Amino acid sequence: MSQSNTQEGDLLLTTGEDLSTTADVLVAPYNSSGQIIVTRPAANNDYAIYLLVYGAISGGKATVRPLNPNRTVRIVAKGTGNPGDPLVLADGVTTAADKGKVRKLPATTGTYRLVAIAEEAFVDGQLVRARPTFGSVIVS
Repeated sequence: MSQSNTQEGDLLLTTGEDLSTTADVLVAPYNSSGQIIVTRPAANNDYAIYLLVYGAISGGKATVRPLNPNRTVRIVAKGTGNPGDPLVLADGVTTAADKGKVRKLPATTGTYRLVAIAEEAFVDGQLVRARPTFGSVIVS
């Protein structure tokens, strides 16, 4: 059997920044000297493939949940939206406080990393119930 040393469910991963007061945002994996660490996305098109369940101080172990289309998650929303709206990472580059949040796919021209589909209407700051999905969307 070739599927040894694999994991299912929540994971404990080392943080690359202080996430001790943070939860319910998306985090992305990065390499640090050959070891995996997680931080809030550094760029708006990063692979934010984990939901932060319980944060930790920098270098501590955070509990993260891998995104899986078989299970809905609740993620902090930026802005408003409706059921069925494609969700992408909020612009954490322009506004650092928005790192790891999701927003409705904007109408602005660009390429966006799709992370989920909203399953309910939402307002700014709400934990929106979303169905994870993966891909890129080009708005022209």
